[in-house]
Amino acid sequence: MDSGKAISIALVKAEKTKADLARGIGRKPETIYAMCKAKSASTNTLKRIADYLGMTVTELVALGDDAK
Repeated sequence: MDSGKAISIALVKAEKTKADLARGIGRKPETIYAMCKAKSASTNTLKRIADYLGMTVTELVALGDDAK
């Protein structure tokens, strides 16, 4: 699973920016940019991102799996 890729793909599909996500989950934009470059993120963070984007963690993670 590549959670960074999954987050990036989910943002494109939701027509949201990394800055939107940062505001939406209460993180600094720099943190979101770093997450999108990383291969993994905590389960809690993935849950917050999935909730913000209106999807399940399973759906979010699957996007990273499909990107290979």
